[in-house]
Amino acid sequence: MDRGPDANGGAFRATDARPPGQGWQRYEPGRGTRGDRRPDPARDGRGRRRRRGRLLGYLLVAVLALVIGAGVGYARAYFSDGEVGGAVTVVIEEGSSLRAIAEELEKQGVVKHARAFEIRAEADGYATRFLPGSYTFRVNEPYDTLVAALLKGVKPRTVKVSIPEGSTLRQAAGIVSGELARVSRQDYIRIARDDPPPFKLEGYKKGTTLEGVLFPATYDVLPKEASAESFIATQLETFDAYFAKVDMTKAKAANLTAYDVVIIASMIDREAQVAAERPMVAAVIWNRLRKGMLLQIDATIQYALGKTKPLLTYDDLEIDSPYNTYKHAGLPPTPISNPGLAALKAAANPSDDTYLYYVARNDGTGRHYFSTSYDQFLADKAKAAANGE
Repeated sequence: MDRGPDANGGAFRATDARPPGQGWQRYEPGRGTRGDRRPDPARDGRGRRRRRGRLLGYLLVAVLALVIGAGVGYARAYFSDGEVGGAVTVVIEEGSSLRAIAEELEKQGVVKHARAFEIRAEADGYATRFLPGSYTFRVNEPYDTLVAALLKGVKPRTVKVSIPEGSTLRQAAGIVSGELARVSRQDYIRIARDDPPPFKLEGYKKGTTLEGVLFPATYDVLPKEASAESFIATQLETFDAYFAKVDMTKAKAANLTAYDVVIIASMIDREAQVAAERPMVAAVIWNRLRKGMLLQIDATIQYALGKTKPLLTYDDLEIDSPYNTYKHAGLPPTPISNPGLAALKAAANPSDDTYLYYVARNDGTGRHYFSTSYDQFLADKAKAAANGE
């Protein structure tokens, strides 16, 4: 392309090859470094409109900034005043909007003005971050502690259901139904005793009552999700977890099944009140089984009677029941309570004592006299009677 006599001061601009009158102007000395441009009315109009548009945009942004800043300042002011009052409960439902949350807070007196809280929380970036739940706040709760709690959320409230070691199925049913409104005593007994779910344990026969394997412990339960089925299922899972800790080596050598051990443990937890005596009571049961002696466990009579009596009568000992170990040799057909881990371990690993008898001391300690001979047992029984006088 022909640039003219001089690229810096010639007749043409180096980057424009259009003919004269279409975008380039001749250079004339005395008019500055840029030549005069011919006026373009259309272009000048558009330029002025763009400049006015930009100016209006800047003004709008400035006004909005002032309004938002004033609004946030207005909102913040409402959290600097007000005496903190008593506790109130605020329930935030799942999916609640920031406005709905703010209105509920105002309704309960936690904040003075819902709109002020909403503006400030929005400005702080919390619009969609508050969690549902049942909260305990104070009247005029300070903003910082309020939002901190809403951001953290609350754990669902659970109910603690504590079943003591050695509780029977019926006793457990009463405890569970008493703590959980959704669980009826009748449903618990029906499922656990009359229509039990499948359960696997060596020696356990399908369809047998779940007495013995409804593990006694403290359970944290969500009341809204509670049912007899779910609670019993949790007890069975807990039993499996704890029974895995029992060393069955000695019991297997004695030809005892896992279910046999549970039956023995259920008697131990009903007979022994002192922890140190559990392995000793287990030894008495094992020794009697080896010798073919009647177990003569009072707790089995009480189970057959369906009630606990401090003293059994001779008529009680004559009750016609497979659980009457004064009449029927060997172990009762099922456990008579739900034993804890300590009793299970003792039942599988009794002490090495040769005891065949024991009798409650009746001295307020809960302990027993243990003996290997019947004569010593009679002497201990007389001593126990004297202790109670």
